[in-house]
Amino acid sequence: MREAAKPRRWTEELGGVRWLPRLVDKARMANRGELGVYLFGHSPVDIGLLHRLRMTTREFADVVAASPDDDAVLAALRARRWDEERLTRWSKRLPLRHPWIIGLIDRDEGYAPMGRWTVPIVAFRATEGFWMRLVRLVVKAP
Repeated sequence: MREAAKPRRWTEELGGVRWLPRLVDKARMANRGELGVYLFGHSPVDIGLLHRLRMTTREFADVVAASPDDDAVLAALRARRWDEERLTRWSKRLPLRHPWIIGLIDRDEGYAPMGRWTVPIVAFRATEGFWMRLVRLVVKAP
């Protein structure tokens, strides 16, 4: 498990939406310059959520920066009138759409035993900074 700060687990919900608390945490970390190796807006799950919120990564980060807590973030997001039914469907299907991402994150962050993934995860951690910089260069955040 990582020693540095990490965002909330993907299973946590805000307003009935999985991943939203995690994205809020990553926005807060990015706004403080403490994102480290985490991706903010570059992962397929971040992109999917931001698309359904009809927001850019920057807009989302600005909403989070202007909001003192999760309730204020949720109120500000709801004021933008997202399609809650569509977002709830996306949230429920999240583990089915991205099982390898979810599994990898859970193992990397210590929520699930690494099992057969021990060697690949340990090897990845040794070069994680390089790979995350590469993803940020190749995948443009919305």
